Amino acid sequence: MPIHLDSVSRRRFIGGAAIFSLSPTISSLRGADSESQTWALLSDTHIAADPKLEARSINMADQLRRVVAEVSKEKESLAGVIVDGDCAFNDGQTGDYAQFTELLTPLSEAGLPIHFTLGNHDDRGNFFGSLSIPKGNSPVQSKHCSVIETPLADWILLDTLRYVNKVEGEIGEEQLRWLSTRLTENPEKPAIIVGHHYPQMIRTDVIPSEEKIKIAGLIDSAPFLELLADHDAAKAYIYGHSHNWQVTQEENQIHQINLPPTSYVFKKERPAGWVRATLSSTGLELELRSLDQTHSQQGEKHLLAWR
Repeated sequence: MPIHLDSVSRRRFIGGAAIFSLSPTISSLRGADSESQTWALLSDTHIAADPKLEARSINMADQLRRVVAEVSKEKESLAGVIVDGDCAFNDGQTGDYAQFTELLTPLSEAGLPIHFTLGNHDDRGNFFGSLSIPKGNSPVQSKHCSVIETPLADWILLDTLRYVNKVEGEIGEEQLRWLSTRLTENPEKPAIIVGHHYPQMIRTDVIPSEEKIKIAGLIDSAPFLELLADHDAAKAYIYGHSHNWQVTQEENQIHQINLPPTSYVFKKERPAGWVRATLSSTGLELELRSLDQTHSQQGEKHLLAWR
């Protein structure tokens, strides 16, 4: 569920005096007069109420703290920050979000707008309640989706949360219809779609249909991917969830970007950190910023050309 946190003061994070923007369409003004615009992409922070908590021998709060420090140093070159879901540790407790937003405070103080989606380890009610956020005016009644408009492309933030603390995700028919309408109405504007869950196709011609296949990604992957393929405006889909940095391109030339985890590391050999994403009129350049400066993929770049 996208929530757009504009940067004005620390009070936006703490207490009832906080002010939040939940407009379904927001214009990004930072870097709007440039031929390029750069964003910081984070995912899978998994922050717990206890900042000392570790999982798989990793302290999640410390990981996020380090990433926030890095991003803050580059504030002059950034248009904003997108955190792509699983903000909370396990099941979206109120204390998790209090700690999470406290750790993000330097970004707000640096003048960076922050945009969120929620993942399967988040809880909508607790997230809203913890930050004293009123109900937004999402264009989809059952979901909270929205658009960040920039001169170069639109970031379309989707809500893929299905059940709290259950692994699978869902876009849903209503949100799919809204996405189709949005892409149809803006056929010339490149669109980058962002959601927490990855597409997962089950081939019944290979795996017998009577066998139960565990779905860990989107349960409605097929109609979602078909929709993207049918709209030339759709250029890329960015997701997290699998905690694995990977960039691929489908046969229809749509790019799929799997963000690395910011905090919760599944396998130590995989990079963790954030991605610097620079928009141009013709594509997107991605640069991996691994917290492990010695990692073999640190600084890895991908230049994605729009189809």
